[in-house]
Amino acid sequence: MRLSLALLLAGCGASMDGTLPDGGASVIPVDGGSGISATRAGLVSIAQSGAYLSWKAEPMAHKTTGPHGDTVRTFVNDPLYASLKSGNTSHPIGSVVVKELYSNGTRTGWAVDAKGDDGVWVFFEGFEPQLNQYFFRGTGNLCANCHASGIDFVLTTAAALP
Repeated sequence: MRLSLALLLAGCGASMDGTLPDGGASVIPVDGGSGISATRAGLVSIAQSGAYLSWKAEPMAHKTTGPHGDTVRTFVNDPLYASLKSGNTSHPIGSVVVKELYSNGTRTGWAVDAKGDDGVWVFFEGFEPQLNQYFFRGTGNLCANCHASGIDFVLTTAAALP
């Protein structure tokens, strides 16, 4: 099993820790500005800025059914919120999800998923203090394989949001 995972990740261009080169030509358009680079550094900046705290969010942290820690709380930006509430099957470019990750009641990191201007999803998950654990672009990777069961790779439902 471990060898299979190693071969799968190697085939996707990732090392065992899920890292990929931080380069990338795509941009995540945000708030009508020039956007943020669809790189690990770009996704980390979305989380660390705290700007997502003003987005629509699940009412409170809850036990997770996924691999993200004990409890999580999910925030979505306005374009994704509108898309979820409209019941769209494809979300717009610039859609961003930020998931706060908790262990024993303390935030330990974030998972950020964003749809770049090229229509490709990028996925990041990092735990403090390094925030460098996982970064993937596109499909056929550890994050996308799980998120594929969602609507256009988004697992959060409209019903979970206000």
